Amino acid sequence: MRMARLWVGMAVLLAVIAAITAWGLSSSQSRSRARMIGQANSEGALTIWSVTDAKRVPALLDGFRKLYPEISVNYVDLPAQELYRRFVADADAGRGTADFLWSSAMDLQIKLVNDGYSQPYVSPEIANLPEWAVWKNEAWGTSAEPIVFVYNRSLMSAYPKLPGTHPDLARFLLKNSESMHGKIATYDPAASAVGYLYLAQDNQSNRNTWTLVSSMGRAGVRLYPRTETILEEVAAGRLALAYNMIGSYALEAQARNPQIGVIEPRDYTLVMSRIAMIPKAARHPSAAKLFLDYLLSRDGQQHLAAQYMTPVRTDLPLPSSLGVRSGSSRAIRVGPNLLVHQDQLTRVKFLRDWSRAIVAN
Repeated sequence: MRMARLWVGMAVLLAVIAAITAWGLSSSQSRSRARMIGQANSEGALTIWSVTDAKRVPALLDGFRKLYPEISVNYVDLPAQELYRRFVADADAGRGTADFLWSSAMDLQIKLVNDGYSQPYVSPEIANLPEWAVWKNEAWGTSAEPIVFVYNRSLMSAYPKLPGTHPDLARFLLKNSESMHGKIATYDPAASAVGYLYLAQDNQSNRNTWTLVSSMGRAGVRLYPRTETILEEVAAGRLALAYNMIGSYALEAQARNPQIGVIEPRDYTLVMSRIAMIPKAARHPSAAKLFLDYLLSRDGQQHLAAQYMTPVRTDLPLPSSLGVRSGSSRAIRVGPNLLVHQDQLTRVKFLRDWSRAIVAN
């Protein structure tokens, strides 16, 4: 038994040495890295709060545990707004916080960084990320997932042509408002953090967004707070079409159910990222830094790709199951631009404009 543990320990040590060598660190950087690994092992624990479903990350977490077996990982998945509220409450009360926040509510994550809740870290993986995916070395985009239209193949087969762009979708719904009534869905932007974010980004990219919203209202759009619920309704045939869905969830659902179709809009396709942040009050900061490095590593990114979360790294080929990166892709930049629609007066006005458009029939 002792010999088996020794061999496991040696294998882990060799893997860490290989990683340090691959990063091309100087001798002083290598010593610093070794110290951080020692500190993380002494911490012995890592708490991750995330909006990504726990069922989608076992292989990712197992990969990290194999590399750092002395660190116990506690993974908690939460709705985006609850994650934000609970974290701020813990931090403001001085109780210490979770060690790692990972959320697709990009604007809420950036608000935390902007409000001083994060700590900086220069990951050795940063050279492999696109420029838009890193802000202040305190917020890191970890994926590059398209925002798509989703449809039920059987229900939409009654129409001669599928809408392939945002203007196409508006025209399609205006023309077929009666037959599509109650069969289209999207997020409720007042209840869904990501729904609000994607609609706000649409409004920046498309001057006719409110025309599209009005056409959805005329077609009796149904509003939901969660992606999974909408996709279940599409798969069951209770919905024909869904707008602004997270591509990774849509592609995963499509793999399970051939009735689901996915469209990346040709005029522009928003690309969102799950933003990682290491809190200033993290109880186990060294372990959090190691997890960030692993999440951004080739191995970590390939685990994301296996769950249909498109890798953000620029040096990884895109699996065929994730489609093709097209020239119409518009990445939502990780940075302070995301704060514009978090201003309370802006939010109130934006939701008022949404409500007016949705009922302007």
